[in-house]
Amino acid sequence: MIQSFLKEKLKKLLPDLTWTVDYKTANDNTGTVYYEGGGKPAEYDVSTRYPRYMVLLSSSDWEYAEHAAQVVFDSLHKIMHETVQVDFFKNGDVVATKRYRVFLITAASEPLPLGVENDVMDYSVNFDVTLMEI
Repeated sequence: MIQSFLKEKLKKLLPDLTWTVDYKTANDNTGTVYYEGGGKPAEYDVSTRYPRYMVLLSSSDWEYAEHAAQVVFDSLHKIMHETVQVDFFKNGDVVATKRYRVFLITAASEPLPLGVENDVMDYSVNFDVTLMEI
């Protein structure tokens, strides 16, 4: 839903990482924003939605990975009152556009170190979002 918006925001703050949405294209120095489904829509207010997002950070510079995770946490936690436009494409052409009012983004926890594989440290930073299509 709004993962491209989140990616662009983070790319400006952490330009040394290769940023993608919903998939990784490399094993080192990457940031990936994943849509993780979300909470049940409000029972009586069907236009309010509660998606969840995970930012996965990977770097062989372990200290930078930890720093990047903290930057992600600090920059997205408690974002309020943003309007986001999402374009949908088919064969490179925009076929639909939706706009969302982001009421609040909150971190689901502190940044989580996931461990090391092939000398690359992974961190996860997870967020809950409250938004409405406008």
